Amino acid sequence: MMLRRLVLSLVFMVLLPFLAFAEGQRVILVMDASGSMRGKINGQTKMAIAKQVVSKVIGAWKPEDELGLVVYGHRDKNSCDDIETLIEPGQLDSGIYLGKVEALVPKGKTPMTQAVLQAADALRYQEKPSTVILVSDGIENCNLDPCEVAAQLEKEGINLTVHTVGFGLDDEGAINQLKCMAEKTGGQFYTASNADELQVALNKTVAAPVVEEPPQPVVPEYNVLGHVTMAPGVELAKPFLDPYWEIYPSVNGQKGERITTEHGVNIKYNMAQSGDYIVRIVGDGANADIYSEFPVRIDAGQVNQLNYSLDLGVVRLTAYLDDVTPVSDGGLYWQFRKPTGDLLATKYGPDVYFMMAGGTHKVEINLGAIKVEADVQVAVGQYLEQKVSLGAGTIEVTGIYSEGGEVIPSGLTVELRKAKANLDGKHEHIATEYSSPSIFKTASGKYQIVLILDYASKAYEVELKPGQALKFTGSIDAGYLAIPGADGYTFEVYSAKKDISGKRERIATEYTALNKAFTAGKYVVKLIEGNGEVLGEKEYEVKAGERTEGTIP
Repeated sequence: MMLRRLVLSLVFMVLLPFLAFAEGQRVILVMDASGSMRGKINGQTKMAIAKQVVSKVIGAWKPEDELGLVVYGHRDKNSCDDIETLIEPGQLDSGIYLGKVEALVPKGKTPMTQAVLQAADALRYQEKPSTVILVSDGIENCNLDPCEVAAQLEKEGINLTVHTVGFGLDDEGAINQLKCMAEKTGGQFYTASNADELQVALNKTVAAPVVEEPPQPVVPEYNVLGHVTMAPGVELAKPFLDPYWEIYPSVNGQKGERITTEHGVNIKYNMAQSGDYIVRIVGDGANADIYSEFPVRIDAGQVNQLNYSLDLGVVRLTAYLDDVTPVSDGGLYWQFRKPTGDLLATKYGPDVYFMMAGGTHKVEINLGAIKVEADVQVAVGQYLEQKVSLGAGTIEVTGIYSEGGEVIPSGLTVELRKAKANLDGKHEHIATEYSSPSIFKTASGKYQIVLILDYASKAYEVELKPGQALKFTGSIDAGYLAIPGADGYTFEVYSAKKDISGKRERIATEYTALNKAFTAGKYVVKLIEGNGEVLGEKEYEVKAGERTEGTIP
């Protein structure tokens, strides 16, 4: 409890100089709500401590100063775009402000640099002086360079100052990032984990004398510090920067009830009791079946540094229809299986990463009715890339009017559909071409080809083998029916055969004149004047590959 009060006091003291420094300016506080804020200090999460500190800051805020709020990592566990301006800079409403802060739940990544950019934009930093206060407990793990962005803000802004506070930091890289961001913009950097350095900073920024506190005994903030690598000397990298650690008591060499779950390449934890424990680390949160376990003896009275290697490798798999055409269908998924056949891991999309043990693995790629198995090579400590071909080929479709007849020169529509019908009896559409011949590049498998010309159509089923260049010629079994007319005339075409109720099915309606293709068969054509009067009707037979002409009456 004493340690938690000390940290609360230190962080509060860190923020107070910023209030004096930012007086009369528009200010935005950028809060870290990433997953690492779930870490605990003496039994209380860093997020809870941060909320208490902000509450104290709000209580001391001057009404003439504007204050806004930007937060990151509070909605999506794996997104670098999870940044939200919860409150635009303006006159402070403490009730609304604290309500927004209290509702935060730490979840995601640490895109702190983009968050500072978003805050600067909200402050219109290129138009007037403004201040950003960034509180973070971790290192930037998205795409931007804090130093480069800070230099850009300093160059483009009108007296924009970024102050940074490192909360519970012992990562040298994170400290350097926060320090650089402050220095590049003329701001100040503090850490809430070093009382002596904080005291010196407060003496320089606060006009009132600082009351000297009696020296406190040095107590380690955490007694368990962990770091995990992919392999000895090989750090984890994207997209595997959020492994999770589970710590169990060791009961006769077996795992007891789980004590805690911590997230990140680096973790910090306070273990209440000394004893034997088992640490389980999952490198890829999407595949909990791939893990490493380590027995360890922890002494609660000292700092225990746990450095572990997962002894795994990473492979990036990209699916291709053939040797050169990447798959774009997001419905594709990959499945790794154990030698027993049991499922080990599943990933979705045409471009995926797997973290696996070294060796040769079997992976199954699934896309609709297509299923392909491939060997995948994984090397411990290496990031490899492998292209996997689904063995696609081409289907070249030529349409003809009748068996052995002429090629349809124009006007033909060719549709490629899945061969297997859905529950409603329909075949799912894949692609459409408007020429003869029509060429489709697709994965191997069975398909339905539909030829459409005016009011005639015919479907065929074909099977494409892997890598095959299939040429298919299909007869639409159709001919043309041509009847002259005049302006204001309407032609209605019906099937010649009546249904059980004595009615004929209407096939087509054309205006002025009739000159269209129909499936071979008998039809009844009605000629209708503009006032609706039927001038006459006549039966015609359309023959495949032939042109039928006539008049009505």
